[in-house]
Amino acid sequence: MSNKTSVIAFLSLIIIGFSGCSDAINTDFTYSPVAPKAGETVTFTNSSSGGDSWSWSFGDDYSSTTENPTHTFTKAGTYTVVLKVNSNNNYVKTKQIIIYDTIPTIEMNVDQVDYYSFVTFNAVIYNPNSYAVSYNWTFSSNAHGDSIVNNVSTAIKPKLFFSKKNVTEIVKLTVTIGDSIYNVADTITVYDVKVASLLMAEKDGQILRQRIFTNGFEDYTSTGISSGKHPFNMSSSLNYAYIFDAGSKITYQNDWLTNTSGDGNIRAINLTTDKDEEVINNKGLSTHFGFFNGSVDNNYIYWTDYSELLYKIAIDQRNKTLTWNGSVDAQNTAPFYLAKVNSIGYYGNGMASDQFSGGINCYDDIYFWAKGGSGAGMYRFEESDINSGIIPSLGAILTGYSIRAFSIDKINQKIYFSVTAPSEKVGFWVADINGSNARRIDDAPMDNSLEYITGIVVNNASDKVYWAYRCPDSLSANTAYMENHPTHRTGVKQARLAKLYTNAGEIEYFALGVSAYGLALDEIEK
Repeated sequence: MSNKTSVIAFLSLIIIGFSGCSDAINTDFTYSPVAPKAGETVTFTNSSSGGDSWSWSFGDDYSSTTENPTHTFTKAGTYTVVLKVNSNNNYVKTKQIIIYDTIPTIEMNVDQVDYYSFVTFNAVIYNPNSYAVSYNWTFSSNAHGDSIVNNVSTAIKPKLFFSKKNVTEIVKLTVTIGDSIYNVADTITVYDVKVASLLMAEKDGQILRQRIFTNGFEDYTSTGISSGKHPFNMSSSLNYAYIFDAGSKITYQNDWLTNTSGDGNIRAINLTTDKDEEVINNKGLSTHFGFFNGSVDNNYIYWTDYSELLYKIAIDQRNKTLTWNGSVDAQNTAPFYLAKVNSIGYYGNGMASDQFSGGINCYDDIYFWAKGGSGAGMYRFEESDINSGIIPSLGAILTGYSIRAFSIDKINQKIYFSVTAPSEKVGFWVADINGSNARRIDDAPMDNSLEYITGIVVNNASDKVYWAYRCPDSLSANTAYMENHPTHRTGVKQARLAKLYTNAGEIEYFALGVSAYGLALDEIEK
Protein backbone atom coordinates (compact mmCIF):
# COMPACT_ATOMS: atom_id res chain seq x y z
CA MET A 1 0.00 0.00 0.00
CA SER A 2 1.26 3.46 -0.88
CA ASN A 3 1.73 6.20 1.67
CA LYS A 4 -1.08 8.15 0.01
CA THR A 5 -3.54 5.34 0.38
CA SER A 6 -2.65 4.84 4.05
CA VAL A 7 -3.30 8.50 4.84
CA ILE A 8 -6.79 8.40 3.25
CA ALA A 9 -7.75 5.27 5.19
CA PHE A 10 -6.58 6.81 8.47
CA LEU A 11 -8.61 10.00 7.90
CA SER A 12 -11.72 7.96 7.10
CA LEU A 13 -11.43 6.08 10.39
CA ILE A 14 -11.18 9.35 12.29
CA ILE A 15 -14.33 10.69 10.59
CA ILE A 16 -16.23 7.48 11.29
CA GLY A 17 -15.05 7.57 14.87
CA PHE A 18 -16.34 11.10 15.43
CA SER A 19 -19.66 10.23 13.80
CA GLY A 20 -20.17 7.19 16.04
CA CYS A 21 -19.63 9.30 19.16
CA SER A 22 -22.55 11.76 18.45
CA ASP A 23 -25.44 11.66 21.14
CA ALA A 24 -28.89 10.06 20.34
CA ILE A 25 -31.97 12.29 20.86
CA ASN A 26 -34.04 11.60 24.01
CA THR A 27 -37.60 12.43 22.88
CA ASP A 28 -40.12 13.70 25.47
CA PHE A 29 -42.77 16.32 26.09
CA THR A 30 -45.04 17.73 28.81
CA TYR A 31 -48.45 19.37 28.68
CA SER A 32 -50.37 21.87 30.75
CA PRO A 33 -52.83 21.86 32.47
CA VAL A 34 -52.34 18.32 33.79
CA ALA A 35 -56.14 17.63 33.87
CA PRO A 36 -57.45 19.54 30.86
CA LYS A 37 -61.14 19.96 30.05
CA ALA A 38 -62.90 19.87 26.71
CA GLY A 39 -62.72 23.31 25.13
CA GLU A 40 -59.72 24.33 27.18
CA THR A 41 -56.38 25.22 25.48
CA VAL A 42 -53.66 22.67 26.15
CA THR A 43 -50.01 23.75 25.80
CA PHE A 44 -47.55 21.06 24.72
CA THR A 45 -43.85 21.67 25.52
CA ASN A 46 -41.15 19.78 23.67
CA SER A 47 -38.54 18.63 26.21
CA SER A 48 -36.50 16.48 23.85
CA SER A 49 -32.70 16.61 24.14
CA GLY A 50 -32.23 17.78 20.55
CA GLY A 51 -33.66 17.82 17.09
CA ASP A 52 -34.33 20.22 14.24
CA SER A 53 -37.93 19.33 13.32
CA TRP A 54 -41.01 18.16 15.20
CA SER A 55 -44.13 16.34 14.14
CA TRP A 56 -47.12 16.19 16.52
CA SER A 57 -50.25 14.04 16.26
CA PHE A 58 -53.01 14.76 18.82
CA GLY A 59 -55.19 11.69 18.34
CA ASP A 60 -58.23 13.61 17.04
CA ASP A 61 -57.22 13.98 13.37
CA TYR A 62 -55.25 17.15 14.09
CA SER A 63 -51.46 17.61 13.91
CA SER A 64 -48.73 20.26 14.18
CA THR A 65 -45.09 20.82 13.22
CA THR A 66 -44.51 23.57 15.80
CA GLU A 67 -41.92 22.86 18.43
CA ASN A 68 -44.25 23.86 21.32
CA PRO A 69 -47.79 23.78 19.96
CA THR A 70 -51.15 24.49 21.62
CA HIS A 71 -54.28 22.51 20.91
CA THR A 72 -57.95 22.44 21.99
CA PHE A 73 -59.82 19.15 22.32
CA THR A 74 -63.51 19.69 21.66
CA LYS A 75 -64.79 16.50 23.27
CA ALA A 76 -64.05 14.68 26.48
CA GLY A 77 -62.23 11.38 26.17
CA THR A 78 -58.82 9.68 26.13
CA TYR A 79 -56.46 10.71 23.31
CA THR A 80 -53.06 9.35 22.18
CA VAL A 81 -50.57 12.17 21.54
CA VAL A 82 -47.41 11.34 19.53
CA LEU A 83 -44.24 13.46 19.08
CA LYS A 84 -41.69 12.51 16.41
CA VAL A 85 -38.35 14.36 16.19
CA ASN A 86 -36.39 14.78 12.95
CA SER A 87 -38.92 12.53 11.16
CA ASN A 88 -36.99 9.65 12.66
CA ASN A 89 -38.97 6.66 13.83
CA ASN A 90 -36.28 6.08 16.46
CA TYR A 91 -37.08 9.43 18.08
CA VAL A 92 -40.75 9.03 19.08
CA LYS A 93 -42.61 9.67 22.33
CA THR A 94 -46.24 8.59 22.91
CA LYS A 95 -48.49 9.61 25.80
CA GLN A 96 -52.21 9.25 26.59
CA ILE A 97 -54.05 12.35 27.74
CA ILE A 98 -57.47 12.38 29.39
CA ILE A 99 -59.73 15.27 28.46
CA TYR A 100 -62.44 15.81 31.05
CA ASP A 101 -65.98 17.09 30.55
CA THR A 102 -66.19 20.69 31.64
CA ILE A 103 -69.99 21.00 31.97
CA PRO A 104 -71.70 19.43 35.02
CA THR A 105 -74.13 16.66 34.12
CA ILE A 106 -77.48 16.04 35.86
CA GLU A 107 -78.14 12.42 36.72
CA MET A 108 -81.09 10.56 38.38
CA ASN A 109 -81.17 7.36 40.42
CA VAL A 110 -84.09 5.99 38.35
CA ASP A 111 -84.60 5.30 34.67
CA GLN A 112 -88.11 6.79 34.73
CA VAL A 113 -89.71 9.46 36.91
CA ASP A 114 -93.10 8.31 38.21
CA TYR A 115 -95.93 10.35 39.66
CA TYR A 116 -95.61 10.70 43.45
CA SER A 117 -92.49 8.49 43.51
CA PHE A 118 -89.22 9.70 44.96
CA VAL A 119 -86.32 10.49 42.65
CA THR A 120 -82.84 11.65 43.69
CA PHE A 121 -80.95 14.10 41.50
CA ASN A 122 -77.17 14.33 41.40
CA ALA A 123 -74.65 16.56 39.60
CA VAL A 124 -71.55 14.96 38.10
CA ILE A 125 -68.91 17.68 38.20
CA TYR A 126 -65.24 18.09 37.27
CA ASN A 127 -63.28 19.37 40.25
CA PRO A 128 -59.71 17.95 40.23
CA ASN A 129 -58.40 20.74 42.43
CA SER A 130 -61.03 20.24 45.14
CA TYR A 131 -62.39 23.77 44.93
CA ALA A 132 -65.36 24.73 47.10
CA VAL A 133 -68.64 23.72 45.41
CA SER A 134 -72.17 25.02 45.89
CA TYR A 135 -75.42 23.89 44.28
CA ASN A 136 -78.60 25.75 43.45
CA TRP A 137 -81.37 23.56 42.04
CA THR A 138 -84.58 25.04 40.69
CA PHE A 139 -87.76 23.00 40.25
CA SER A 140 -91.37 23.73 39.37
CA SER A 141 -94.09 24.04 42.01
CA ASN A 142 -94.94 20.38 41.30
CA ALA A 143 -91.76 19.24 43.06
CA HIS A 144 -91.90 18.36 46.76
CA GLY A 145 -89.14 17.34 49.13
CA ASP A 146 -87.67 18.14 52.54
CA SER A 147 -84.81 20.15 51.03
CA ILE A 148 -86.98 22.29 48.71
CA VAL A 149 -87.94 25.80 49.83
CA ASN A 150 -89.82 28.03 47.38
CA ASN A 151 -88.98 25.65 44.51
CA VAL A 152 -85.22 25.84 45.25
CA SER A 153 -82.84 23.37 46.86
CA THR A 154 -79.19 23.79 47.79
CA ALA A 155 -78.72 20.10 48.61
CA ILE A 156 -75.98 18.15 46.85
CA LYS A 157 -78.44 15.36 46.02
CA PRO A 158 -82.03 16.58 46.46
CA LYS A 159 -84.65 13.83 46.95
CA LEU A 160 -88.14 14.74 45.83
CA PHE A 161 -91.31 13.69 44.03
CA PHE A 162 -93.61 15.39 41.52
CA SER A 163 -97.32 15.91 42.19
CA LYS A 164 -98.47 16.35 38.61
CA LYS A 165 -98.62 13.51 36.12
CA ASN A 166 -98.09 13.31 32.36
CA VAL A 167 -96.14 16.58 32.26
CA THR A 168 -92.68 17.70 31.17
CA GLU A 169 -90.52 19.16 33.93
CA ILE A 170 -87.38 21.26 33.50
CA VAL A 171 -84.78 20.79 36.21
CA LYS A 172 -82.29 23.66 36.39
CA LEU A 173 -78.96 23.68 38.20
CA THR A 174 -76.39 26.36 38.89
CA VAL A 175 -73.08 24.92 40.13
CA THR A 176 -70.34 27.15 41.48
CA ILE A 177 -66.90 25.49 41.51
CA GLY A 178 -64.35 27.85 42.99
CA ASP A 179 -64.72 31.02 40.89
CA SER A 180 -66.41 29.25 37.97
CA ILE A 181 -70.20 29.21 37.54
CA TYR A 182 -71.99 26.67 35.35
CA ASN A 183 -75.68 26.65 34.39
CA VAL A 184 -77.20 23.40 33.15
CA ALA A 185 -80.72 22.04 32.72
CA ASP A 186 -82.41 18.74 32.01
CA THR A 187 -85.90 17.96 30.72
CA ILE A 188 -87.78 14.99 32.17
CA THR A 189 -91.26 13.49 31.83
CA VAL A 190 -93.35 12.54 34.86
CA TYR A 191 -95.35 9.40 34.12
CA ASP A 192 -98.63 8.29 35.67
CA VAL A 193 -98.66 4.94 37.51
CA LYS A 194 -101.36 2.45 38.47
CA VAL A 195 -102.05 2.14 42.21
CA ALA A 196 -104.72 0.89 44.59
CA SER A 197 -107.62 3.16 45.58
CA LEU A 198 -109.77 3.98 48.58
CA LEU A 199 -113.52 4.02 47.93
CA MET A 200 -115.56 6.42 50.08
CA ALA A 201 -119.35 6.27 50.45
CA GLU A 202 -120.21 9.94 50.49
CA LYS A 203 -123.04 10.95 52.82
CA ASP A 204 -126.10 11.77 50.66
CA GLY A 205 -124.00 11.45 47.54
CA GLN A 206 -121.95 9.04 45.47
CA ILE A 207 -119.11 6.56 45.78
CA LEU A 208 -115.86 8.51 45.54
CA ARG A 209 -112.52 7.09 44.51
CA GLN A 210 -109.12 8.38 45.58
CA ARG A 211 -105.89 6.66 44.63
CA ILE A 212 -103.41 5.80 47.37
CA PHE A 213 -99.88 7.15 47.00
CA THR A 214 -97.16 6.78 49.59
CA ASN A 215 -95.76 10.29 49.17
CA GLY A 216 -98.75 12.48 48.45
CA PHE A 217 -102.40 12.92 47.62
CA GLU A 218 -104.37 13.54 44.48
CA ASP A 219 -107.97 14.73 44.27
CA TYR A 220 -110.76 12.19 44.52
CA THR A 221 -113.11 11.48 41.63
CA SER A 222 -116.69 10.31 41.56
CA THR A 223 -117.56 6.88 40.22
CA GLY A 224 -121.08 8.07 39.38
CA ILE A 225 -122.49 5.29 41.59
CA SER A 226 -125.01 6.31 44.26
CA SER A 227 -123.79 5.71 47.79
CA GLY A 228 -127.34 5.01 49.00
CA LYS A 229 -129.26 6.32 51.99
CA HIS A 230 -127.07 5.38 54.97
CA PRO A 231 -124.11 3.34 53.63
CA PHE A 232 -122.54 2.92 57.05
CA ASN A 233 -120.17 0.17 55.95
CA MET A 234 -118.31 -0.91 52.84
CA SER A 235 -116.09 -3.92 52.39
CA SER A 236 -114.19 -5.46 49.50
CA SER A 237 -113.13 -8.86 48.28
CA LEU A 238 -111.39 -9.78 45.06
CA ASN A 239 -112.95 -7.71 42.26
CA TYR A 240 -115.98 -6.39 44.21
CA ALA A 241 -116.86 -3.77 46.77
CA TYR A 242 -119.96 -4.28 48.90
CA ILE A 243 -122.09 -1.43 50.22
CA PHE A 244 -124.12 -2.03 53.38
CA ASP A 245 -127.00 0.47 53.31
CA ALA A 246 -129.11 0.62 56.49
CA GLY A 247 -131.90 2.49 54.70
CA SER A 248 -133.73 5.76 55.35
CA LYS A 249 -134.56 5.25 59.04
CA ILE A 250 -131.65 4.43 61.28
CA THR A 251 -132.92 5.14 64.80
CA TYR A 252 -134.50 2.51 66.98
CA GLN A 253 -138.13 1.81 66.03
CA ASN A 254 -140.51 0.58 68.72
CA ASP A 255 -142.71 -1.10 66.12
CA TRP A 256 -139.88 -2.99 64.48
CA LEU A 257 -141.76 -6.29 64.67
CA THR A 258 -144.63 -5.02 62.53
CA ASN A 259 -143.21 -2.08 60.58
CA THR A 260 -142.78 -2.56 56.79
CA SER A 261 -140.85 0.58 55.76
CA GLY A 262 -137.49 -1.10 55.18
CA ASP A 263 -135.61 0.24 52.14
CA GLY A 264 -132.03 -0.84 52.81
CA ASN A 265 -129.89 -3.28 50.85
CA ILE A 266 -126.46 -4.72 50.15
CA ARG A 267 -125.03 -3.89 46.74
CA ALA A 268 -122.04 -5.35 44.91
CA ILE A 269 -119.92 -3.05 42.75
CA ASN A 270 -117.73 -4.63 40.09
CA LEU A 271 -114.47 -2.74 40.50
CA THR A 272 -113.46 -3.24 36.88
CA THR A 273 -116.69 -2.25 35.16
CA ASP A 274 -118.40 -0.23 37.98
CA LYS A 275 -121.49 -2.39 37.40
CA ASP A 276 -123.87 -2.02 40.37
CA GLU A 277 -125.87 -5.11 41.45
CA GLU A 278 -128.20 -5.67 44.38
CA VAL A 279 -127.31 -8.65 46.56
CA ILE A 280 -130.22 -8.53 49.02
CA ASN A 281 -132.82 -6.04 50.33
CA ASN A 282 -135.23 -5.77 53.27
CA LYS A 283 -138.33 -4.59 51.42
CA GLY A 284 -141.52 -5.32 53.35
CA LEU A 285 -139.66 -5.56 56.65
CA SER A 286 -138.92 -3.02 59.33
CA THR A 287 -135.95 -0.67 59.02
CA HIS A 288 -134.74 -2.52 62.13
CA PHE A 289 -133.66 -5.23 59.70
CA GLY A 290 -131.49 -2.81 57.78
CA PHE A 291 -127.90 -3.62 56.92
CA PHE A 292 -126.22 -1.62 59.67
CA ASN A 293 -122.79 -3.28 59.69
CA GLY A 294 -121.10 -5.89 57.58
CA SER A 295 -117.95 -7.50 56.24
CA VAL A 296 -116.93 -9.99 53.57
CA ASP A 297 -114.41 -12.72 52.97
CA ASN A 298 -113.78 -14.74 49.83
CA ASN A 299 -116.87 -16.91 50.41
CA TYR A 300 -119.52 -15.02 52.37
CA ILE A 301 -121.04 -11.65 53.10
CA TYR A 302 -121.84 -11.14 56.79
CA TRP A 303 -124.06 -8.46 58.31
CA THR A 304 -125.95 -7.36 61.42
CA ASP A 305 -129.37 -5.77 61.75
CA TYR A 306 -129.90 -2.98 64.27
CA SER A 307 -129.33 -5.18 67.33
CA GLU A 308 -130.70 -8.72 67.31
CA LEU A 309 -129.55 -10.88 64.43
CA LEU A 310 -126.56 -11.97 62.36
CA TYR A 311 -126.78 -13.16 58.76
CA LYS A 312 -124.51 -14.46 56.03
CA ILE A 313 -125.04 -15.03 52.32
CA ALA A 314 -122.84 -16.63 49.68
CA ILE A 315 -120.78 -13.98 48.02
CA ASP A 316 -122.05 -14.79 44.51
CA GLN A 317 -125.77 -14.41 45.37
CA ARG A 318 -127.81 -11.61 43.78
CA ASN A 319 -131.34 -10.17 43.83
CA LYS A 320 -132.47 -11.72 47.13
CA THR A 321 -135.02 -10.41 49.64
CA LEU A 322 -134.75 -10.93 53.37
CA THR A 323 -137.75 -12.71 54.93
CA TRP A 324 -139.27 -12.49 58.40
CA ASN A 325 -140.78 -15.48 60.17
CA GLY A 326 -142.87 -13.52 62.65
CA SER A 327 -140.58 -13.49 65.69
CA VAL A 328 -136.93 -13.34 66.61
CA ASP A 329 -137.00 -16.90 67.92
CA ALA A 330 -138.54 -18.18 64.67
CA GLN A 331 -136.03 -16.36 62.48
CA ASN A 332 -133.52 -19.19 62.82
CA THR A 333 -135.36 -20.99 60.03
CA ALA A 334 -135.18 -18.04 57.64
CA PRO A 335 -132.71 -18.04 54.73
CA PHE A 336 -129.30 -16.53 55.42
CA TYR A 337 -129.79 -16.66 59.21
CA LEU A 338 -126.57 -17.14 61.21
CA ALA A 339 -127.25 -16.32 64.88
CA LYS A 340 -129.34 -14.21 67.24
CA VAL A 341 -128.42 -12.55 70.50
CA ASN A 342 -130.04 -15.16 72.71
CA SER A 343 -128.42 -18.06 70.79
CA ILE A 344 -124.96 -17.11 72.05
CA GLY A 345 -123.91 -18.09 75.58
CA TYR A 346 -123.07 -14.47 76.32
CA TYR A 347 -126.81 -13.65 76.43
CA GLY A 348 -127.53 -12.57 79.98
CA ASN A 349 -123.81 -12.51 80.63
CA GLY A 350 -123.16 -9.07 79.19
CA MET A 351 -124.95 -9.42 75.87
CA ALA A 352 -128.62 -8.40 75.81
CA SER A 353 -131.37 -7.44 73.39
CA ASP A 354 -131.65 -3.91 71.99
CA GLN A 355 -127.91 -3.28 72.20
CA PHE A 356 -126.77 -1.69 68.97
CA SER A 357 -124.55 -3.99 66.90
CA GLY A 358 -121.17 -2.49 66.14
CA GLY A 359 -120.17 -4.93 63.43
CA ILE A 360 -119.46 -8.54 62.56
CA ASN A 361 -116.24 -10.04 61.27
CA CYS A 362 -115.19 -13.65 60.75
CA TYR A 363 -111.46 -14.19 61.06
CA ASP A 364 -109.71 -17.55 61.30
CA ASP A 365 -113.14 -19.23 61.83
CA ILE A 366 -113.79 -17.00 64.83
CA TYR A 367 -116.68 -14.53 64.84
CA PHE A 368 -116.20 -11.09 66.38
CA TRP A 369 -119.55 -9.42 67.18
CA ALA A 370 -119.25 -5.87 68.53
CA LYS A 371 -121.98 -4.35 70.70
CA GLY A 372 -122.85 -1.07 72.35
CA GLY A 373 -125.05 -0.10 75.27
CA SER A 374 -125.02 -1.78 78.65
CA GLY A 375 -123.40 -4.92 77.24
CA ALA A 376 -120.70 -3.05 75.40
CA GLY A 377 -117.73 -4.94 74.09
CA MET A 378 -116.72 -7.49 71.49
CA TYR A 379 -118.00 -11.04 71.74
CA ARG A 380 -116.01 -13.87 70.21
CA PHE A 381 -117.39 -17.29 69.34
CA GLU A 382 -117.16 -20.16 66.90
CA GLU A 383 -120.05 -21.57 64.88
CA SER A 384 -120.18 -24.55 67.23
CA ASP A 385 -120.88 -22.15 70.13
CA ILE A 386 -124.21 -21.06 68.57
CA ASN A 387 -127.16 -22.59 70.46
CA SER A 388 -124.78 -24.43 72.80
CA GLY A 389 -126.07 -22.57 75.85
CA ILE A 390 -122.51 -22.26 77.11
CA ILE A 391 -120.41 -19.11 77.33
CA PRO A 392 -117.81 -19.45 74.55
CA SER A 393 -114.34 -20.28 75.82
CA LEU A 394 -112.87 -17.56 73.59
CA GLY A 395 -114.35 -14.94 75.90
CA ALA A 396 -115.47 -11.33 75.45
CA ILE A 397 -112.94 -8.53 74.98
CA LEU A 398 -113.00 -4.71 75.14
CA THR A 399 -116.01 -4.88 77.44
CA GLY A 400 -115.46 -1.34 78.66
CA TYR A 401 -116.08 0.17 75.21
CA SER A 402 -119.32 0.81 73.33
CA ILE A 403 -118.18 -0.03 69.81
CA ARG A 404 -119.71 1.53 66.69
CA ALA A 405 -117.52 -0.13 64.03
CA PHE A 406 -114.27 -2.08 63.78
CA SER A 407 -111.76 -3.61 61.38
CA ILE A 408 -109.11 -6.30 61.93
CA ASP A 409 -105.49 -5.99 60.85
CA LYS A 410 -104.72 -9.65 60.25
CA ILE A 411 -101.05 -9.05 59.47
CA ASN A 412 -100.18 -7.12 62.62
CA GLN A 413 -102.87 -8.78 64.80
CA LYS A 414 -104.63 -5.55 65.76
CA ILE A 415 -108.24 -4.37 66.02
CA TYR A 416 -109.14 -0.79 65.04
CA PHE A 417 -112.47 0.37 66.46
CA SER A 418 -114.54 3.49 67.09
CA VAL A 419 -116.00 4.12 70.55
CA THR A 420 -119.20 6.04 71.36
CA ALA A 421 -119.36 5.50 75.15
CA PRO A 422 -118.47 6.12 77.90
CA SER A 423 -117.91 9.78 77.14
CA GLU A 424 -114.31 9.79 78.36
CA LYS A 425 -113.45 7.08 75.82
CA VAL A 426 -115.11 8.52 72.71
CA GLY A 427 -112.73 8.29 69.79
CA PHE A 428 -110.85 5.99 67.42
CA TRP A 429 -108.83 3.21 69.07
CA VAL A 430 -106.47 0.32 68.39
CA ALA A 431 -105.91 -2.78 70.50
CA ASP A 432 -104.14 -6.10 70.21
CA ILE A 433 -106.36 -8.75 68.68
CA ASN A 434 -106.95 -10.28 72.11
CA GLY A 435 -108.32 -6.95 73.36
CA SER A 436 -105.28 -5.97 75.42
CA ASN A 437 -103.16 -2.85 75.21
CA ALA A 438 -105.97 -0.57 73.95
CA ARG A 439 -104.75 2.88 72.90
CA ARG A 440 -106.69 5.86 71.59
CA ILE A 441 -105.49 7.27 68.26
CA ASP A 442 -108.06 10.02 67.70
CA ASP A 443 -110.15 11.87 70.31
CA ALA A 444 -112.38 13.67 67.79
CA PRO A 445 -115.81 14.45 69.32
CA MET A 446 -119.21 13.10 68.20
CA ASP A 447 -122.79 14.36 68.23
CA ASN A 448 -124.62 11.27 66.92
CA SER A 449 -123.45 7.83 67.99
CA LEU A 450 -125.07 6.09 65.01
CA GLU A 451 -123.13 8.22 62.54
CA TYR A 452 -119.79 8.26 64.37
CA ILE A 453 -116.82 6.73 62.49
CA THR A 454 -118.52 3.86 60.70
CA GLY A 455 -115.97 3.36 57.90
CA ILE A 456 -112.58 1.84 58.80
CA VAL A 457 -110.08 0.29 56.36
CA VAL A 458 -106.71 -1.35 57.02
CA ASN A 459 -104.26 -1.33 54.11
CA ASN A 460 -101.06 -3.22 54.80
CA ALA A 461 -99.61 -2.34 51.39
CA SER A 462 -99.53 1.37 52.23
CA ASP A 463 -98.96 0.66 55.95
CA LYS A 464 -101.97 2.85 56.81
CA VAL A 465 -105.34 2.68 58.53
CA TYR A 466 -108.09 4.96 57.18
CA TRP A 467 -111.23 6.12 58.97
CA ALA A 468 -114.10 8.45 58.01
CA TYR A 469 -115.02 11.22 60.45
CA ARG A 470 -117.77 13.87 60.41
CA CYS A 471 -117.28 16.81 62.75
CA PRO A 472 -120.40 18.07 64.63
CA ASP A 473 -121.85 21.10 62.85
CA SER A 474 -121.67 23.20 66.02
CA LEU A 475 -117.91 22.69 66.21
CA SER A 476 -117.05 22.85 62.51
CA ALA A 477 -118.50 26.38 62.40
CA ASN A 478 -116.37 27.43 65.39
CA THR A 479 -113.22 28.92 63.87
CA ALA A 480 -111.33 29.15 67.16
CA TYR A 481 -112.09 25.52 67.98
CA MET A 482 -110.92 24.33 64.57
CA GLU A 483 -107.66 26.27 64.86
CA ASN A 484 -106.97 24.61 68.21
CA HIS A 485 -108.09 21.15 67.04
CA PRO A 486 -106.88 20.80 63.43
CA THR A 487 -107.40 17.00 63.42
CA HIS A 488 -111.10 17.34 64.34
CA ARG A 489 -112.14 18.52 60.90
CA THR A 490 -114.47 16.48 58.73
CA GLY A 491 -112.66 14.15 56.37
CA VAL A 492 -111.14 10.76 55.81
CA LYS A 493 -108.10 10.42 58.06
CA GLN A 494 -105.09 8.14 57.99
CA ALA A 495 -102.32 7.02 60.32
CA ARG A 496 -99.42 4.60 60.10
CA LEU A 497 -100.40 1.12 61.26
CA ALA A 498 -99.56 0.08 64.79
CA LYS A 499 -97.16 -2.85 64.99
CA LEU A 500 -95.77 -5.12 67.67
CA TYR A 501 -93.33 -2.60 69.10
CA THR A 502 -94.66 0.67 67.72
CA ASN A 503 -97.83 2.70 68.17
CA ALA A 504 -99.94 4.11 65.37
CA GLY A 505 -98.51 7.15 63.63
CA GLU A 506 -99.69 10.74 63.71
CA ILE A 507 -103.05 11.63 62.19
CA GLU A 508 -103.07 12.99 58.64
CA TYR A 509 -105.93 13.80 56.29
CA PHE A 510 -106.30 11.54 53.30
CA ALA A 511 -109.40 13.34 51.95
CA LEU A 512 -109.99 16.55 53.85
CA GLY A 513 -113.59 17.79 53.77
CA VAL A 514 -115.12 14.55 52.49
CA SER A 515 -118.12 13.61 54.63
CA ALA A 516 -118.23 9.84 54.28
CA TYR A 517 -119.70 6.78 55.95
CA GLY A 518 -118.32 3.47 54.69
CA LEU A 519 -114.85 2.94 53.23
CA ALA A 520 -113.47 0.10 51.12
CA LEU A 521 -110.16 -0.74 49.50
CA ASP A 522 -109.90 -1.34 45.76
CA GLU A 523 -106.67 -3.31 45.44
CA ILE A 524 -106.90 -3.48 41.64
CA GLU A 525 -104.34 -0.93 40.50
CA LYS A 526 -105.81 1.81 38.33
